[in-house]
Amino acid sequence: MTAAVTAATHTLRPLGPFDLERTRDFVGRWGPITRHTPGADEPLRLTAPLDGDQRPVAFALTQDGPDAEVHVEIAGADGAEEVALAQIARLLSLDHDARDYPEVGRRVPAVGALMDRHRGLRPTLFGAPYEAAAWGVISARISERQAGRVFRRLAVAHGEVLTVAGAEVDAFPRPEALRALREFPGLSQEKVHRLHGIAEAALAGDLEVARLRALGPEGARAALRRLRGIGEFWASGIWLRACGVVDEFPDEPRCRAVLARIHDRHPDDPLDDLIERLRPYRTWTALLLRVARHDDDA
Repeated sequence: MTAAVTAATHTLRPLGPFDLERTRDFVGRWGPITRHTPGADEPLRLTAPLDGDQRPVAFALTQDGPDAEVHVEIAGADGAEEVALAQIARLLSLDHDARDYPEVGRRVPAVGALMDRHRGLRPTLFGAPYEAAAWGVISARISERQAGRVFRRLAVAHGEVLTVAGAEVDAFPRPEALRALREFPGLSQEKVHRLHGIAEAALAGDLEVARLRALGPEGARAALRRLRGIGEFWASGIWLRACGVVDEFPDEPRCRAVLARIHDRHPDDPLDDLIERLRPYRTWTALLLRVARHDDDA
């Protein structure tokens, strides 16, 4: 379905290092949103279920150079542009004053080297916890590449098409559309049933960022684990990668392995002393470690 929407243009001013081209590179290899990656001469276009009512919105993003203002064109958020602007700021991790972020690199030189290599990279988040939870269900027991194909096909078949900055983008289905799904290629009946539960939770307001943040880390994880198909791993994943958490180190063996390697330590060694030195940006530096691992595997 193609939505008839109007567009509005705004700006976001980064506080601290930020390079939209680093975001583009990251988006281009992250399964849930690779469908949005255009060529370098095009705006970066993203979609998200709008905070509050889950209607699909689209964003076109441009930046004149590293650390410059980010120009944001928004489509589909009629009457709620400020909500949408705050949401894309969260999605790009621009909702945080990060002028002290480089201090971590000066304090921990091995991490500083990664910061220099990927200067201006900040975490790119899921558009909303609803979308993250759906990805957690879809990606279970299959590769990220396979899950990405299913995610993209769902957007085309059951989502909405929005036009922003002169191009069309496919948004992930609204909860109502996901709840009505009966079968879909690449999804088992159990996964379809689990997606119904995700849709119901979204419609009930249980997957709003504000609600999860109010519950706190452990409360949010506990609430998310009550969703069928969401275990400990994805309860943490939704919390960390959809709610804009800045300073929690994820329980991810790959991140710990890279942190150990760049400090000539064994991954099985206690690394609490190293992780402690990454405050107050433990989540952000974990992204750098994850990207470093990808570079090693490339």
